[in-house]
Amino acid sequence: MIFEKLVWRRDRMLLEGLVFRLQHFRSDDWELGEECFVFYKDKKLIDQYARLWKHGPPRPIGTMMELGIYDGGSAAFWFECLRPEKLIAIDISPRGDSSYFRRYVASRGLEGRLKTHWRVDQSDRERLRSIVGAECPPPLDLVIDDASHIYGPTKASFEALFPLLREGGLYIIEDWAWAHWQEFQGPDSIFADQTEPTKLLCELVEAVGTSEAMVASMTVMRGLVVIERGAESVEHPGAFVLDQCISRRRPSPGRLRRWVGTLVR
Repeated sequence: MIFEKLVWRRDRMLLEGLVFRLQHFRSDDWELGEECFVFYKDKKLIDQYARLWKHGPPRPIGTMMELGIYDGGSAAFWFECLRPEKLIAIDISPRGDSSYFRRYVASRGLEGRLKTHWRVDQSDRERLRSIVGAECPPPLDLVIDDASHIYGPTKASFEALFPLLREGGLYIIEDWAWAHWQEFQGPDSIFADQTEPTKLLCELVEAVGTSEAMVASMTVMRGLVVIERGAESVEHPGAFVLDQCISRRRPSPGRLRRWVGTLVR
């Protein structure tokens, strides 16, 4: 796998002539200027992907989609690692492709295979589905969500795109566990007033427990969660709702009376 070819330095990662600046280790003395990708991932996270795909992806990837790309560095990284037939990448930012990204695409003749869409909110279900339809008819093989890391938008993207995956396709959500990391638990955190994606993972566990027809399996790591698409067809993908995949038992009258009794004591 290409993960073995990555060269990690203190503040950058190198891959066959490409330079990825590790944004977590940014400093004032960087000399790279614009001659690099900005990369909001670190070695620990990439090592988790390496373990996930120790023997390579389970099958060749036709179309993949990435949500949240900053300046396009992660899209270039995944294209080099996974070599999909087509990679569609979106970001809510208006910044557009960096000059380094544009030169990368042009030098490799990837104009038709690596497509970026800017000013796209991941919670805009209709826009996401229309982009997929315009760029490459479903099914998708892989989706990687590294966008808002907030429960509502993350769930909206999942409900929009998960039905478009082929059977056995994978939907990956990065950094789902931030609410359990001390640096994001204080009142000054960028996520202070947001609902954590842990709630979505709990719902996905319920879906797997209910039936493997739609959500076939989950693999949970500290930096990412991998959800496998089941075989169930969806007649109207635009109407897919995760809650419809979940069956929950109702409390028995006896349990309910006991619960109410504890409240009035």
